[in-house]
Amino acid sequence: MSNRLDRVRSVLAKRGLDAAVITSPANRFYLSGYTADGPVGSAGAVLVDDTSIIVCTSAVNAGWATATVRPGVGVEQWERPWEPWLAERIGTAGWKTVGFEDTDLTVASFDALRSSERSPAWEPLGDSLDGLRMVKDDQELDLITAAIRLNDDVFAAAARGLEAGTTERELAWRIDREMRERGGDGNAFETIVAAGPNSANPHHEPTDRPIVDGEPVIIDMGVRTRGYLSDLTRTIWVGEPSPTLRAVYNVVFAANAAAIAAIRPGMTGVESDQTARAVIADAGYDEQFVHGLGHGIGIRIHEAPSMGKTHEGMVPVGAVITIEPGIYIPEWGGVRIEDVGVVEATGLRILTRAPKTDLSVDER
Repeated sequence: MSNRLDRVRSVLAKRGLDAAVITSPANRFYLSGYTADGPVGSAGAVLVDDTSIIVCTSAVNAGWATATVRPGVGVEQWERPWEPWLAERIGTAGWKTVGFEDTDLTVASFDALRSSERSPAWEPLGDSLDGLRMVKDDQELDLITAAIRLNDDVFAAAARGLEAGTTERELAWRIDREMRERGGDGNAFETIVAAGPNSANPHHEPTDRPIVDGEPVIIDMGVRTRGYLSDLTRTIWVGEPSPTLRAVYNVVFAANAAAIAAIRPGMTGVESDQTARAVIADAGYDEQFVHGLGHGIGIRIHEAPSMGKTHEGMVPVGAVITIEPGIYIPEWGGVRIEDVGVVEATGLRILTRAPKTDLSVDER
């Protein structure tokens, strides 16, 4: 944790800030270990300066915070209402200029935090702290890898024995149940199961539509364990795939493989995206690839770096990213294949182990 705090304090020093008020759940957890996932008014704030880090929260959450924070993190319990207490706590700390998460705080909360007569000057942090989370340390990589292994196992168990007639909703529930039974803390996001024409919608919500032989079934799923997330997409089918499904699948498979082979540290998000998009465009499906190649993952399902047509940011060594090309054809369906990998000096090392070939359920 000390390395994380050192990096935050370096940001504060470069910006000429005496302290920062951390309110986003992801950054609160990243810096302190405090796991409450709610806004400042219900979950609290983390105060960081050059000598201390303190979680300020309510009586309801103070015990939880004390039990989960990392060594060296203090916990202070506020009085209700929280707004004047926290505003006064910040105002009496002796700080002249304080950074705040303008991408997280509501206007009402921000106004409340600076309501003290002794309030310091406030400066927006923008995405400065989110950028710090882009490069994972060894502990984070271990936790993400563990979540991926569990996700792989859940996928195998949920898909095994799948039959035509099973509904999207039934399969999604099977996946969610397996996550819990195998030790997951919950979903990284709402499980997507999209069958037949529904799979043309990348973020389809499961319905009572039954699965039919030979059609695409997109499964997009993620497990949350110990604060870190996994993400996996596979396109499977029951029985023999239709000729169209086999052809489209082969294109997406090739795009996925091309991106994995080509990704190097220092590439921009645009360059990374193009490694897969060129394959799909050459096959005549450029307009049917409607999202970016991938994104960072860690404490949140979508983190920096982003890889798409307009993302110029660099992909650094140590980033954990998804590779998820897809083709979506209205009224027919879609195919998406998603893996997670870590960017190393020599390229991308894939962490996902779920199979991408022979995905007929009859062959599993």
